[in-house]
This record gives sequence, structure tokens and C-alpha cells, in this order.
Amino acid sequence: MSLTIHVFIATSKGLVAIQSITELQDVELQSVITINGSTDLATISSAYHRFIQKSTGVVQSEFGGHSFRANISRNIDQGSSWQLPFYLAHFIQANVSSLAPHIDQTNPETGQLGSGVVQLGQGIPKAGDVVLIATGQINTSTGAIEAVNYVPDKCITASPQIKLWMKKGILVEFFVPANNLHTKDLRLGEDDQQTASSSHLTTSIPQILPAVDCAIYPVIDINQLKEHVEQLLPSPMACNDNQSAHAVKLVAPAIRSKPLNDNSSDSDRAASNSSILSKKALILVLTIVPVFFIIISANIYWALNASAGYTDTRFISTIKSGLYCDGNALKKVSKIAQQYVSRIPAVAFNDACSLTLITAKQTPQVWLVADSKTLIELSSVVIDEEFHWTIPLPKQQHADREYVLIVTNQHLDLADLAACKSYLSRLEQTQKPSVEILASFFSKMDINPQYISQKLVTAAN
Repeated sequence: MSLTIHVFIATSKGLVAIQSITELQDVELQSVITINGSTDLATISSAYHRFIQKSTGVVQSEFGGHSFRANISRNIDQGSSWQLPFYLAHFIQANVSSLAPHIDQTNPETGQLGSGVVQLGQGIPKAGDVVLIATGQINTSTGAIEAVNYVPDKCITASPQIKLWMKKGILVEFFVPANNLHTKDLRLGEDDQQTASSSHLTTSIPQILPAVDCAIYPVIDINQLKEHVEQLLPSPMACNDNQSAHAVKLVAPAIRSKPLNDNSSDSDRAASNSSILSKKALILVLTIVPVFFIIISANIYWALNASAGYTDTRFISTIKSGLYCDGNALKKVSKIAQQYVSRIPAVAFNDACSLTLITAKQTPQVWLVADSKTLIELSSVVIDEEFHWTIPLPKQQHADREYVLIVTNQHLDLADLAACKSYLSRLEQTQKPSVEILASFFSKMDINPQYISQKLVTAAN
């Protein structure tokens, strides 16, 4: 599995691609930006050198290295809003190196990237890639991301290209300084604008500019930016709930919203709330009907493909016989029917020793989606020519929990993982990832997995 992330600088004249970053192995050389791989220097080249230097910038102190040569697709002649996208590009480049011990590197014979590799793209995205667009100036002393000018113009200019990318299955995210939410040039109309509270600014909440289909992620500082982008990168770290599972933690749920003006009247608020409820009801109907047909179609699919590799699928719940999980523990076997959706009997936290899904070897992957919107790719061991997938028990056991297993005979890559993570993060805060919600996502990818759900309860029922 490999993931290519492209970084673009948002300007009022259009997007400028960061095509490459190469470390120069010479202390005496100055960092430069060239245009399209030529010998021509960008106007901001000298400023880029200062941005790299430990004495005046952030790149050397954050990511190491001496000096760099960067290539951009066309010249940028003024301003400092290029700093945030270049910081993003250096962060991704540094993660390519930091992940090296955990991933298969470039094949020396073929020159092809191995599985698990993250690479900085050259500005020509294709389906399955990720595009990060940014604009913002960085305070090199505090790491704060400072407001810049012309953000609406930059968004409007980039919007047609963003729509084309999204139609091709490319994940796109657009970062701006959170401080721009307080500036005049980024405020929405008086009927739709609310001053962003500090609680809203602590997470990446997509804001929608008027008449522009462009999700904007306001970020406060470089630490928050890194926390968000790290979710797109493959992680060698184990999940907190199970050291053998590979986890991807989601950022706090992001909400696409147009909140009301703090100065609007109560009647305006009531009218707007009524409109929002009507729209939500319509959206609910339009969502349920397609999902219903998806489930029916998928059941037919499963009936016609009964030999696709799930004939031996079963679930084993190992339960305490007394007070301890020992050799006397009981094993409860639940056979998984050859159908689209299956539900395993609930298990009490106090009784559970382990939970294991057993599949035929034709099953390449099993994902777990927790009710907390955490997405985990499960690990497996081969026993008697079958895959045994261990389900991690959550550490937070003070309330009932629920999870869904996604079992597929198609191998999903890092881009699929990132797209699913992004989809889940956009659910409303009160929404939990049900089978219907997950089916709506995977149907758009022409994937028909099997869904297996189970509830973990605080006391035996």
C-alpha cells in the first residue's frame, strides 16, 4: 500500500504546486526555490532560505537538514502565505524518512515504491491520492498560524479544480489560519456568520464559504496542523486498545455548518432552525431509501457469491468460567451467515477474555470501526489454514460500547483508509458509525463488504 500526498499553495491567481523538495547535502549552500525544475529562482527564494534557517525559521529546528531545493509549478512574487503549505510539504517529507524502518522502501531493481510508502507528490494527483491546499503565515517564534489576505478569492479560484479532483476520487483538504475567521475578508454574510468560539477553533471544523463548494479547515498553530495531517499517514504505532492492532485515530468530529449570527433575532434563529430541521428530514429520507436498496442489492450479491471466501467465517467469544481468564474459560462459537449484515450476541465486559473472528485465507483485510469513530486495521495470525483476527477490547468500559467489523475480499489501501477516516470525521458529533452509514460510503467505492457488529455491555443481560 502506498499513499501520495500533493501540497498546493493557494494564491489569488490559482493553485501553485510544490513539485519536489530535495535536501542539499552541503552546509554552505543556501536553500532555494526554483520554477518548474529550471534554473530560474522564484521571487520568494530568499525568504524561503530564512524560513528554513534555525535562526530565523522553523524547518531546520523541526525536521533537521541543512538546506533544500524546492520546485514550484510557477512563480510566487510576494507575500508570506506560502509558509504554511511549505511547512506541510516539509512535514510530509520528514515523515517519509521517519516511517522508513516500518515500511518497504523503493525496490532497487524496479524503482517502484513498496507497500506502506508515503511520498510527496509532484502536483499531478490521480485517483486515490490526497491533495492538501493551504495558505497562511507562520509565526516562527510561537508556531502560531497568522491571518493572510484574499482567502475568499483563493478559495473561489481553487474551487473548480477541487471539484474536478473530488470527482476523480481524490481526497482534498484546504487549510487556512483560524484567525482569518475573525477578519473582515473571510466573514460570511450577516445572516450566516457567527464569531468562532475558542471551543470551535480547537478542532478542525470545516467552514463553508458562501456560494463556494470548498471545505475550509481553520488551524490555530503548527501543532494542531500536524495532529490533523498525521491521521492521513500510515502509523507504525499500535492502537491504545490493543498493542497488536494497527490504528488510525480520528480527529475530533468535524461538522460542515453555517452557524447563525450572534446578533440575529430570536425569530431569525427559530426560522433558521425550522429550515435546518426540514432540510435534515429531507436528507434523512434521501439517505435511507438508497441505503435500503444498497442492502437489498448487497444481499443478492452475497447470495450469488457464496463461495467468495466467507464459507468458514465464525466468531469466538472466550468467556470467564470463574473469576479469571484461564484454561477453564468457555469458548462460545457464533457462525457467521453468508449474508450482508450479521450481528454477534452481546458480551459483558466483566466476562470477556478475548474476541476472535476466524475467516478463510481468501480474506485479505478486516477493519474495525468503533463507536468513537476510531478506525483500526486488524492484524491476524494463520492457524490451521485460517486467519484469526483479534478484536481489541476497549479500555473505556464504563458504558456500553459497539463496533462494526468490515470484512472484504478486496484489498483496500492507505488512500481508502484516509478517505474512510475523512468520511467518518464529517459525521455529526452525535452520530455513530452504523452499518447504514458505512454502507453509504463503501457503495460509492463499488465495494460490497460484509458487516459484522457486536455490542459490549457493562453488565451481563
